[in-house]
Amino acid sequence: MRNVIRLINPYDAGLFPEDFPDKEIVNLASNENPYEPSEEVKEAYLRAVNKISRYPKADYFRLKEAIADYTGFEVENIAVGCGASEIISCICNVIVEELDKVVIPMPSYTLYSIYAMLRNASISFPVFDRYDVDAEAIAKEKPKLVFLCSPNNPTGNSLSREVVEKVAESADYVVLDEAYVEFSDDSKIDMVEEFENLIVLRSFSKFFGLAGMRVGYAVCSAEIAEAIEKVRLPFSISHPAVETAIAALRSLDYYEKVKRKIVAERERLIERLRRIDWLVVCPSDANFVLVKANKEGVIEKLAEKGILVRDASVMGLEGLHIRITVGKPEENDRLIEALKEI
Repeated sequence: MRNVIRLINPYDAGLFPEDFPDKEIVNLASNENPYEPSEEVKEAYLRAVNKISRYPKADYFRLKEAIADYTGFEVENIAVGCGASEIISCICNVIVEELDKVVIPMPSYTLYSIYAMLRNASISFPVFDRYDVDAEAIAKEKPKLVFLCSPNNPTGNSLSREVVEKVAESADYVVLDEAYVEFSDDSKIDMVEEFENLIVLRSFSKFFGLAGMRVGYAVCSAEIAEAIEKVRLPFSISHPAVETAIAALRSLDYYEKVKRKIVAERERLIERLRRIDWLVVCPSDANFVLVKANKEGVIEKLAEKGILVRDASVMGLEGLHIRITVGKPEENDRLIEALKEI
């Protein structure tokens, strides 16, 4: 066994409803879209069930065409994968040589580091309070690859265009993870046209509510997209996942309405959370809110009440930080009442 495997901790996805089979659970832990899919997505899924005994066409051209239409890029600029997670792995496989410098500003998503470690990279984790990234500090590292996230998981804030530009000018390659960007309307995806070293990651899990289908994509130069496509698993996206993703892109009006509900509820949730004097609440551009709790045992006490939230302290934050997914109004109300009782 490789020594690096002994150093890697298993990915911690936090608490899940299945961990509490005897409780009625409100799951606010995984940044999922709490609303059901569009009717067109449901119908596409049911039609695709008949194809599960067959392999999908490995180039996923129809899916890429739909994504290209959605993003305004050409098909050759699109790479797809089994969630954005697979694409992160593929990016590391095509870019990172042993001991290459990879910079992962923290606090941020822990999966970046796992795949960089598997390439035996030399990884730097500069910590920026509230993810206020200093591009000049990153430039001094002379990085081969930088992982940025905007809106960032878990802090919820978006990076400025200026910061992304400066990082792209100093690094060989930059990944900009925009998994939550549809909740912010602050995408930098157009910068791919200016920076050939920029790779923008997107997901169908959040805005489109297809977390269980596992579909992600990258928008980047044709050369990088081709490289990612070479190393990803050939049949990693199932027939139902392909068909539901395409149907979701055809249902934009529905998902825009859902987004407006989530964003309005996010602002209401933030306002209610700020009334609780032992919480420090961060602003958010995503479908979740980060809070710092000045009490111990909050996550466990909420779980006892059937409410799951995410311990974000493992993502490079000091003190007890909790990431709360924006649920439906009644779910958020139940959370607020539970916090008051605590």
